[in-house]
Amino acid sequence: MTRSATPTPPPPTAVDIRDGGDTVRLSISFRPHTRRVAHLRCITGTLLREGGIDQDAVEIAQLLVSEIVTNAVVHGRTDRVRFSISYDRSSDVLIEVDDGRSVPIEVRNPEADDETGRGILLVAALARAWGRRGTCTWCTVAAREVRAS
Repeated sequence: MTRSATPTPPPPTAVDIRDGGDTVRLSISFRPHTRRVAHLRCITGTLLREGGIDQDAVEIAQLLVSEIVTNAVVHGRTDRVRFSISYDRSSDVLIEVDDGRSVPIEVRNPEADDETGRGILLVAALARAWGRRGTCTWCTVAAREVRAS
């Protein structure tokens, strides 16, 4: 009996990295797939650590990326999710995910035994600021977490 392999998601088709001195911005466009959550979490960690961002802020950013990208992949209404992360040594880390949905996102208060519904609650608790612009969910990690390299 032959086991079928889990299909591998196609690679992102658009990646853009801009380094404008102290400002770095990474943008990725990809087809929605749950494996992208781990990929973007890893990419976020690498980008921020190499940029001299404090480890505590890196971990917070990675968690926020996981939650927002998961929402986009699971609930999005587009065949391409657009993700970007940027930072400036004198500013906050900004995470943006466009999922094609034009509905507002609400913070839920799930019951203790609910298996879902905590993502945006975590974003609201850990992000310096967060919100929704059109079809894009965004959040920031506090600038005080950024260290000079």
